[in-house]
Amino acid sequence: MFSAGAATAVSADGRFSGRTSRSARNYIRGTDVTVLVTGATGKVGSQVLAELGRRDVEARAASRSSCPPFDWQNPHGWEEALLGIDKVFIVLPGGDDGHRSVRGLGDGAVRFLDVLERSSVKRVVLMTALGMEHAPETVDQRRLELRVQASSLDWTIVRPNWFHQNVTEGPLQDIAAAGAGTLRLPVAQAAVSFVDTRDIAAVVTEALIVDGHAGNEYALTGPDSLTFHELAALTAGTGIGVESYEAVSDSEFKRFALELSWDAEYIDTLLGLFSTIANGYAASTTTDVADVLGRSARTFADFAGVGAVRSQ
Repeated sequence: MFSAGAATAVSADGRFSGRTSRSARNYIRGTDVTVLVTGATGKVGSQVLAELGRRDVEARAASRSSCPPFDWQNPHGWEEALLGIDKVFIVLPGGDDGHRSVRGLGDGAVRFLDVLERSSVKRVVLMTALGMEHAPETVDQRRLELRVQASSLDWTIVRPNWFHQNVTEGPLQDIAAAGAGTLRLPVAQAAVSFVDTRDIAAVVTEALIVDGHAGNEYALTGPDSLTFHELAALTAGTGIGVESYEAVSDSEFKRFALELSWDAEYIDTLLGLFSTIANGYAASTTTDVADVLGRSARTFADFAGVGAVRSQ
């Protein structure tokens, strides 16, 4: 969903426009620049569209439901989607499609980069995930990073940590709802430096429409780290849906998720992500959001609408 307060419109051809008093000409050279936003219905893509709209930058939304449809596994429609485009935001689906893993998109995404290099596109911003630079080349997102870096395009890579919004949309919300408000995860007492999708979108937008970000790689986190006990202390009683946290083992989580009829491969994907948390790899913080935006990143307390962690 687009954020409230941004006057937005999506036309039949998938174009997105916002009308604000702030002109895009302050940010980009030329007056007819158009941006393509993939993953336009996702948590970050929708916020990128909203942020571009606030800056009066015309953009085209690309998703399987757009017109023309955009599908990483089907190149039909790619060139039409790129007509008049010179900047592209790329994000692959995050592995959650009805609690099933989304696999095998790397080949399509690499082919899309080939198409970009033959098009009028000059700049690309790719979003992957925190720590992806350490992943093996067999991982789709890492493979795509390397292809982008080897391209002739001006490129920027953003690697965000877990989103604040994962607590209200997606697997964490579903786990808490199934547990009557108790978030049961195999992460022990490890902490996460959650980041807000609105901050991610603001950084992406800066990299898309402001010069000076080419060749940069940004690790995006919030300004502090929270354990899930601390997170639950913030969300309890707010209506967010997470009232408490309980540490469980991998096998307990898998049994619980299978009882929810989740796909076994998707569960294994989640367990891999939770393992990175449990091993402390999601706890570090960076100043990249503040460095790019000139303001502090939103805290989880900001997101939850409370001032400080309450003792349980």
